[in-house]
Amino acid sequence: MRLSNFALIAVAAAVLGSAAVAGERAVPAQMELAYFQKASIFHSGLRDAHTIALTFDDGPNAYTARVLDVLKANNVKATFFIVGKMAQTHPALLARIAAEGHLLANHSASHPELTGHFDNDPETLIYQLREVHDQIAPLMKQTDVLYFRAPYGYWRSAHAAILNADPVLRNYVGPIYWDIGGDISMHDGYIMSSADWDCWRHKWSAQVCAKGYLREIRRVNGGVVLMHCIHAQSGDLVASIVPAMVEEGYTFVRLDQNPEYKQYETPPTAPVVADALPLPHNVRFIASNRVK
Repeated sequence: MRLSNFALIAVAAAVLGSAAVAGERAVPAQMELAYFQKASIFHSGLRDAHTIALTFDDGPNAYTARVLDVLKANNVKATFFIVGKMAQTHPALLARIAAEGHLLANHSASHPELTGHFDNDPETLIYQLREVHDQIAPLMKQTDVLYFRAPYGYWRSAHAAILNADPVLRNYVGPIYWDIGGDISMHDGYIMSSADWDCWRHKWSAQVCAKGYLREIRRVNGGVVLMHCIHAQSGDLVASIVPAMVEEGYTFVRLDQNPEYKQYETPPTAPVVADALPLPHNVRFIASNRVK
């Protein structure tokens, strides 16, 4: 994949990210309502709404098919955060996710921890998202909203400044966090919350892991649920959760059906962030020769 010949590799972190952290310069208030955010979006607005947004990270792979089978059997739509290297290996499954009415979203090309290294190499950060975007965009409807979730939930404010300078990536909403599925907790020997990857590390069955998810969902009465679709137990976990939630009358939504996130969508006429603020002397336009 070749990036645009003159991708704006503004070390815009010097304008927005670093300055915001240092307190030297605040981002104008009107910019907080669009573009990539300086911090992950934690508030989903779905808690206490008896509404669930199922999100599946890191796929697709061979185990994703079973997850899709369970969702289809229960007539439930979800959001899949796609990793580019996985999609390259399983293009038919990527196409199936979209064809069955689920929302495709961006989870980076290779699932790296987005540390400060990427602030010093903006082209690599842009590549991580553009690689996935170029795979999922042709399968999405024009009305679909673009979402991004940072690998491991790791995010720096400087990343937002770099990505908002890109004319395509600035249209993403994110990074999207989650309400349910972040960790395992116990009380008096009962599993009160679960995180699927940690369940498998403990060698729990899907049915045992599901108990933590179900208890947390009922306790907060809805929210964005984090799961993964790439493990041998993934399909059985979904099969242990979704029918119970359907029976209890929960509403299932894709992320683009969540009104709370509308405020973060980039207005079509909004200026590119790099054009909206004066840039420092070290901002450069660099021709990209990255090919994959």
